[in-house]
Amino acid sequence: MEIHPLVTSYQQFITNRSNHKIGIIGQPDAGKSSLINALNNNNTAHTSVHTDATLQTKEYAFDTYGILVDFPGVGTEEVSTGYYKKLIQQSGINHFVYVFESKIKEADIELIKYLAKNDKELILIYNKTDALVDITNHDTVEELKRDKNTELKVTLKPYIKKPVSYIFVSTLTQEGLDTLRQTITEIFQAQQQDYKEKYAADDMLESYLNYKAHSLLPKLFTPSFKEVVMKKNYQSLERTILNHFKIQEDDVLDYKKEWPTIQEHIAKFDHPEVKEKVSGLKELAKIAQLLRTVFKLKTLNPVSTGLGALFEAGVVNAFPTIQGLTNYISEIKDIARKILEASQEAE
Repeated sequence: MEIHPLVTSYQQFITNRSNHKIGIIGQPDAGKSSLINALNNNNTAHTSVHTDATLQTKEYAFDTYGILVDFPGVGTEEVSTGYYKKLIQQSGINHFVYVFESKIKEADIELIKYLAKNDKELILIYNKTDALVDITNHDTVEELKRDKNTELKVTLKPYIKKPVSYIFVSTLTQEGLDTLRQTITEIFQAQQQDYKEKYAADDMLESYLNYKAHSLLPKLFTPSFKEVVMKKNYQSLERTILNHFKIQEDDVLDYKKEWPTIQEHIAKFDHPEVKEKVSGLKELAKIAQLLRTVFKLKTLNPVSTGLGALFEAGVVNAFPTIQGLTNYISEIKDIARKILEASQEAE
């Protein structure tokens, strides 16, 4: 079944306010891209024999919901630690897989300290364990892993309060991949549940509708607004409003017995009894209150140009026009609410 474009827009609105990504970060040439390929059982991530093959973030789908974000290597000449922190901040990601393939370095400590300070969740990976050998032939692989975990705990103890240990992984031998894949899956499942709860929440629905109403303002109060109002040709405004809310003709017919128009709303207020109640500054204050109520505005800055054009054009009795416009928007907004409520019930 085809998804309604309004529902698609609402889904994206919720997605942008939900966690659905895990960052893959760590040392340069630690095999982050190869790790992503192994986790996804494909070869979509760019791999290279050269260090720092990834110089910017890249996204890869994981299962049906999550996204793995491949970050550049930490502590390279191309990407400074300061820039790296900006990448993390801009990403909005809360969970990170930190990949090591050698001793912990200063750049790693600085970045892990930053992540911990900002309450980011960390999964610590030691990759390429197939190459983990003792050149003196004194220690077994298990003893080398124990030493790596000891180094990790001692080094990160000042920055991470909870106990830490590596997940030892090898994309060559497949070691640890099932454990890592399951850990990532569980994180994404929890994030998906959070998404579903937000999608069904009434306050999130109202937040979306208010966002849509507010973002409608620049489209309405343009230089052409004066011409539309003077000619009383409101069809173009109606089309703009319907398109903005992604409301289709069938939606209006399904949820309204009669086709709504701006003109019919204006007619309810365009008579002497109403005009006597509003005049001069009182009229402007009334219009301001109407716009603030409908669009959830703190100030009238987004519409000041449009209102100025309205009054300059000699439309002294602007109240009926603005009242009719805001009532029409509220009616379309109500149709949008009902469409989304139906989609919530279907989830």
